Amino acid sequence: YRLEGERWALLQSLPHVVAPEDLLEGAHEGAPVVLERGEARKGDDPAEVVVAVGPAFADGIRATIAELGHRDVLDAVVDGIRQAGGTPRLVRVRRAADVAFIAHEGAQLSGSGVALGLQSKGTAVIHRADLEPLDNLELFGMSPLYSLESYRAMGRNAAGYAMGRRVGPVPTELDNFARAKLIVRTTLLHAREIQAVEPGAAPLELERAVPIPSA
Repeated sequence: YRLEGERWALLQSLPHVVAPEDLLEGAHEGAPVVLERGEARKGDDPAEVVVAVGPAFADGIRATIAELGHRDVLDAVVDGIRQAGGTPRLVRVRRAADVAFIAHEGAQLSGSGVALGLQSKGTAVIHRADLEPLDNLELFGMSPLYSLESYRAMGRNAAGYAMGRRVGPVPTELDNFARAKLIVRTTLLHAREIQAVEPGAAPLELERAVPIPSA
């Protein structure tokens, strides 16, 4: 028995198929989102909240799995931190792709000891320097379901921890099938993040690039 014709065409028409080459197409195009400003050092501002991004964030990958641009995500997080009275600081962690280790390294650099770690696909963790890497204050693992307001709330919560205040819940939509629908895309995005890892590399200070208006 050999599948042929209409039946074979139907079975090949799978939903949510992503070609690996399409996922990275145009990743480096457009104006830069962040600029690297040398090796990051530990801060001393008690209101400081480090936003620690992964090695491919706003570089080899430019949007989350929910197709939110990394520039917009950073703007939302930074706004949230400032709304809660914190001082945001951007850092790129290059030696790890795991969001727990990204966030923990950011926390060790933070003047307050608190950091928000961001993977390129949009998963986030709020961490504190005195916790173990796989322990954390808050984990946001449902990256396909987060909006910009969700990331703004994450920023407010991170600053709330830094300032010793109570924090509120982060708004999240509910979709029980999100993980199943996007498992292949999730795997490809994480593989791209891992490719950008530089073992033993020091973290880098980042600055948000100012977008140049089109003529």
